[in-house]
Amino acid sequence: MDLKFRFHRISPEVLSIEFEKISAAGLSNIAEQLESRFSSIQDVVFLNGVITLFSTELNLLIDELECFFGSMSTTFEPNFKTWHIPIWYNGLDLQLIAEQKKISIDQIKEIHQKGEYTTIGYGFLPGFFYASGVSESLDLPRRSSPRVRVPAQSVAFAAGLMAIYPFETSGGWNILGTTPYQFFDPDKNPPVIIKAGDRLRFYEIDESHFKSLQLIWETSSDREKILSHVC
Repeated sequence: MDLKFRFHRISPEVLSIEFEKISAAGLSNIAEQLESRFSSIQDVVFLNGVITLFSTELNLLIDELECFFGSMSTTFEPNFKTWHIPIWYNGLDLQLIAEQKKISIDQIKEIHQKGEYTTIGYGFLPGFFYASGVSESLDLPRRSSPRVRVPAQSVAFAAGLMAIYPFETSGGWNILGTTPYQFFDPDKNPPVIIKAGDRLRFYEIDESHFKSLQLIWETSSDREKILSHVC
């Protein structure tokens, strides 16, 4: 089946491409192809069926991009991975979530760990990924008053999406806990491990386990192997 898409010229150097019926993995696949095939593209951002690209030579690229997308199929080989992420449930919002949803903290943990979350893209901050799949029995909107400081590696959710804060920053998501794993490293290529389309599963750890896994992560040369199973 042919790929259905529409171009939206945002500015002389920015083009947004909107796709119909495309998976997160498919969108990620196209973004990777764009970056590897067209050297004049400076940056590619994608989320929720839309790719936005930045190029100082956009006028020269338009025809090539039309041909590139016109010859592409909507069929993509599934290439996602499932990552197992430990979480210490020490979140600042656990009690508030329990009160608002009228469930216990143990029930919050159970609901969270039963879920499988699909990464749909990155945004807001470098290394800040969005993952769908939050259960309605757990979900809440963003906080009415964002925090000035959210700790690095905080696992949080809001409006149906799950995320992990890559570093300390302000934010208004509901914080469940903290993971010992740091998923964004600007000194590595690529700087992120988790890709759009990947599945995420969470499992509980305590404070002592948190510290030991943090040390393992910091000294490991094969972080994908660590993420591929429950430690």
